[in-house]
Amino acid sequence: MFGLGAVLGKIAATDMQPLLVAFLDLFVGGILLAIILLVVKVPLWSRLQRKDWINVCLLAIVGTALPLVCIITGLAQTSAIKGGFLLQTQGLVTVVCAIIFLRERMAWRHFGGIICLLLGSLLVIIKNLDISLWEAFNRGDLLIILGAAGLGYGMIPAKKLSGRIHSLPLNVWRLLLGSLILLPFLFILPHTFMFTITPTLLWVLIAYIITNFCIGYITLQEGLRFLKAWESAAMMQTIPIFSTISAMLLLHDTISWLQIVGGVIILVGGFILARASDTGNASLA
Repeated sequence: MFGLGAVLGKIAATDMQPLLVAFLDLFVGGILLAIILLVVKVPLWSRLQRKDWINVCLLAIVGTALPLVCIITGLAQTSAIKGGFLLQTQGLVTVVCAIIFLRERMAWRHFGGIICLLLGSLLVIIKNLDISLWEAFNRGDLLIILGAAGLGYGMIPAKKLSGRIHSLPLNVWRLLLGSLILLPFLFILPHTFMFTITPTLLWVLIAYIITNFCIGYITLQEGLRFLKAWESAAMMQTIPIFSTISAMLLLHDTISWLQIVGGVIILVGGFILARASDTGNASLA
């Protein structure tokens, strides 16, 4: 879902103000999840402690709304190749934060798997060895790094809340609180509402909201119930594979041998992580 979202977000940001794209993603996604919440009759209000509500706010603001604005704005100012690779810093930030804040432990085999995932992601994104694409570091690159760092940190409060509240109401709070934070800025920035609605833009926004902010966020939060934060972040390093596939289908991009090699390395890294985690769980049992 998030691999497809990288392509859809890039398309939407070229036709609409990035801040407005982020607001619509969060607000409409939150409303859709709230409707589902009513249908399945899952309570929105949970018996959470004060520290839990603090984590909800951190997840909504620091881990969702602000990073989303940074990333969408950055993607509009830099190349998709550089942006895709810089987004992989999210996993590294999550690993560091998980060790510091959650006291999660990793074996050396885990680090080997993560290195394989990062190397494979780099090859998938680069596609060719055109060094000129990487010579300049601009404002868009910095925004993407900041956004990726925010998303990486957001995995920490999400993990803390995974056993405290159902994934559906948590993501309703996450999306709606995030959109509420962005709302005032829509009327401060100039030319926010100056855009033309086209059939392409409409279906891109709908697909982006449903795949990333409904299906993607729910499945990610459910995964955190069973995985450690760093394990979830490591698995998300496979996003470039799905971004490349989405670009081939939607943008008629082509695939190179370098990308195929990168995909194989990513699969090897995922296999190493899975085997290392299974061994660790067996030893604990």
